[in-house]
Amino acid sequence: MQQPFTNHSIKVFFDESGKNQERPHLMAGILIPTQYYNTPAIQQLNEIIRNSKLHWTDYNGDSQKRKKIWKILRTILQNEHLLKMNVISYDQSKIELNSKKLKHTYPDIADQTIFMKFPERIIYGLLRGYGSHVHLDTQIFIEDDTTYHNSNYDLRNQLFHQLNIQSIYRDERFTITEVDYLPKKTEVGIEITDILLGIVRTIIRNDEPTTRSVREKNKFIISLLEAEPNFYQFLKSIKYFEWGNAHELLEVGFEGYLNIFMNSNIILEK
Repeated sequence: MQQPFTNHSIKVFFDESGKNQERPHLMAGILIPTQYYNTPAIQQLNEIIRNSKLHWTDYNGDSQKRKKIWKILRTILQNEHLLKMNVISYDQSKIELNSKKLKHTYPDIADQTIFMKFPERIIYGLLRGYGSHVHLDTQIFIEDDTTYHNSNYDLRNQLFHQLNIQSIYRDERFTITEVDYLPKKTEVGIEITDILLGIVRTIIRNDEPTTRSVREKNKFIISLLEAEPNFYQFLKSIKYFEWGNAHELLEVGFEGYLNIFMNSNIILEK
């Protein structure tokens, strides 16, 4: 007799950072329980994001943007233990180099390799391993980008089909019920993913504060770490993987990057 299970509704938000820029090139997914995401405190944040441009890349110390980003992070991380975040850092140049070794290829094979492998691994990692008494009804939302709308592949369709196949093949406890693209300034989950992934990239790079943009980003992160214990706990909990010379995903403790960043910038602040 099949064991009974409880349906649990979740949302997963996906984004990338650093593509076609200096390393690291990052992709990330954040899992948020639907019941928590739909609470009035979090839904009220949509008013902020729909009337503001809060892309982390553009932040350079503006006090109004700082207050809004702080409010968003403080609100969503009030129950940080309910959230999960997976990040993959990949070597884009390595993938492009490998693609040139093939005798018969097509122009976008590097992009196909990136967008048909890593997003699936990120989201599958968020959904796998739950017990037999729970089933995850999963909606996936992707920050829209023309790169995903390709004639040879479509990330939305790719994730819907492949993840449901993975669930059956590996006897996991999830079903993908929806995958959709969302433009910026429409849903706070997309903005949260953009901000947190941008912060992760800033921490990994740990650039010298030789420009105002770098200096203000570093200072803002240190202020958050010192004032918001939940922010530190959440960053410590990130599952972080690197793909490069080993030709496979290697899990790396993100806490190491975090501690180096804190050490460098707290000393500079004093």
